[in-house]
Amino acid sequence: MKYFFIAIISIILPFSNVWSSTIIVDINGTGDYTSIQEGIDNASDGDIVLVYPGTYCENIDYCGKNITVASKYYTTGDELYIKNTIIDGNRTGSVVSLFNGETDANICGFTIQNGKSVNEFYDGGGIYLDEVTISISDCIIQDNEASSGGGIMSYPSSNIFLEHVTIRNNYAHTAGGGIYLSGESTLYFAENSRCNIFMNYSPIGSDICTNYFGDLEIIVDTFTVDNPDKFYVYSITDDAFTYDILNHKIYTINQDVYITPYGNNENSGLSWSEAFKNIYHALIMVRSDSTHPNTIYVDEGTYSPSTTGEFFALKGKEYISIIGAGKELTILDAEQTNKLFLIKDVLDFAIKQITLKNGYNRLIGGIDIQKNSNPIIKDVKLVDNNIQEWGKVHIDCNQNCNPIFENVYMTTTYSQVNSRAISISGNCTPIFIKCIIEKNRTNPSVGNFGAMAAVTNSYPILINCTIANNYGDICSGIRETYGPDDNIYVINCTIADNDVCSQGTISLVYDAHMTFINTILRNDPETEIWFHPQHDPNSVSLEYCNIEGGIDAINTNNNGTVNWGDGNIDEDPLFVGGNPFSYELTPQSPCLDAGTTDTTGLHLPATDLAGNPRIFNGRIDIGAYECQDTVSVEEPDTSFIHNLYLFQNTPNPFTNETEILFITADYERVEDYSLSIYNTKGQLVRRFDGRTNDFWVKTKIVWDGTDEQGKQVAPGTYLYKLEYNGNAVVRKMVKLR
Repeated sequence: MKYFFIAIISIILPFSNVWSSTIIVDINGTGDYTSIQEGIDNASDGDIVLVYPGTYCENIDYCGKNITVASKYYTTGDELYIKNTIIDGNRTGSVVSLFNGETDANICGFTIQNGKSVNEFYDGGGIYLDEVTISISDCIIQDNEASSGGGIMSYPSSNIFLEHVTIRNNYAHTAGGGIYLSGESTLYFAENSRCNIFMNYSPIGSDICTNYFGDLEIIVDTFTVDNPDKFYVYSITDDAFTYDILNHKIYTINQDVYITPYGNNENSGLSWSEAFKNIYHALIMVRSDSTHPNTIYVDEGTYSPSTTGEFFALKGKEYISIIGAGKELTILDAEQTNKLFLIKDVLDFAIKQITLKNGYNRLIGGIDIQKNSNPIIKDVKLVDNNIQEWGKVHIDCNQNCNPIFENVYMTTTYSQVNSRAISISGNCTPIFIKCIIEKNRTNPSVGNFGAMAAVTNSYPILINCTIANNYGDICSGIRETYGPDDNIYVINCTIADNDVCSQGTISLVYDAHMTFINTILRNDPETEIWFHPQHDPNSVSLEYCNIEGGIDAINTNNNGTVNWGDGNIDEDPLFVGGNPFSYELTPQSPCLDAGTTDTTGLHLPATDLAGNPRIFNGRIDIGAYECQDTVSVEEPDTSFIHNLYLFQNTPNPFTNETEILFITADYERVEDYSLSIYNTKGQLVRRFDGRTNDFWVKTKIVWDGTDEQGKQVAPGTYLYKLEYNGNAVVRKMVKLR
């Protein structure tokens, strides 16, 4: 089928003038018309619109006509006409559009540039194609911008033949900087008059992105790199690519690189004196792997479209860290042109010591994390990141993602917008450590959630976090919609001063389950925790918490259970207060030394949210802050603080099988660790090895009561021991008959 299609094109182009009329377009007035669109409007099927040299500032539409639009290169073969005959979209839309069923269209011999079509859908900056068949030959497609398909966008089942086309320096906010193929679109490359595709940029598939159903053969003279990975060529459907590349534009850099507002993308990027100017350019240039991770160092200053020409969204790239000079010093300002980061199908990527502000997109304004990605976001501020349809999502996490957020601050200065600060869905387990989510407010007329919504098998873990002064018409704090397989864990957090809402500060909707440990819940709603009265029942467990209203502040609506554990109180936590308000504890607070006594199984980071030692006077305080009582002469006891969180197995006691859940907080050095089960004589019964069992940040081991030989062990008491990086935690469990 491929060669049949090419043969048809090769017959039509050279001899089409035998059966057609030629319409002359000359911007200087010597032809039939002075604009290309006028020539198209007055053409009929089979005609040639022949365009004389000049810069034509217009956005042309083939209007359903099967015609050839060509420069004088078409009749002379002089390549100077390609560079001298320019269709300039003037940043007002796609430069060339075909979406009226054209089945035999051709464009030849132009420079197609400065298109801009950003409407969040399939839009194409240079050329937009919608269910058409076209031959594009002997053209330069450059400096165009779109949401998808910066150079060429094909949707949903177009057929494209490319011959001697150069696609360079195009940009897409979402996918396909050079080319985006959607649906069942097909793309054919000429094998003799080869194309060039290089130095385009997009967060998904910088040069080519496709959800093309089938293998794609990429035949080019020059590509950006000689051996493209998924950064440069990406398939949403995971189909295969075949490459036939003769040359490549750049040699990637397997070293740390440097960015400064005063840099130049023509520099080497290997030192501050030779720094690049743009982060997106550094992402194109740098190369890393698991054996040699690299860092993009970003100098202090503001990086934005208007000040430095930065392009958003920026992309996550595997085994790369982007590190600023400090979250108050290095500022990435999207100026509401797009979201800040899009991280899809990326392992081992990190963003640190940066402020991310003024992101704006249809659905995600700040950081969009998709499909099997596990980035580390550390020492980062997210400010005023807004979305078009529902308001603001600083972070969206979906499709089996397990990111880590440490010391991340999320807020907005908008008085009212329409959505949550964080959205989580699709079997994700993000971990939030020492984060502040505050002053995120939603529009009461719309109704939504203030701080966080977790839906569809998603189980965030919050440790040492503050959620304060948020407003959601439905729920102001955390809402879990569907989580039958696990719990949301909220450990040593302060959830306070979130405004009145219809379903309480915490809302559990459909077979949802949450566990609160050492946490303060003190908010304006009379109902701190609310269960939906319908759907499958919910459950909540609390121990060593300070909850305003006590157990009466939990409204189960007769649809679930409350596990009211030890150590819960209902007392004024006596926050420090002041202006700006502080949720640290005064020395008289009833939360001091009131946290769980079982510290060996539930360890926190070494410091609290203010950076003070997490343990003071040998006991954990309730809430996100540890009071540093200057009257005490005791030194902080941190001997039992490890980077391990080993939870009690469930069920316990058990008969057939039990689940053992553990979390590692030392996530940047996930190496060998093991979970061993012993009998009371100290004899090893069963071992689960980290490498063999693919342990990760959060791991759940199911033990079926068998030993290493697969035989059932006797009923009785057993010990399970988690060992990791020189640390160990031990708990007991009981097996019944």
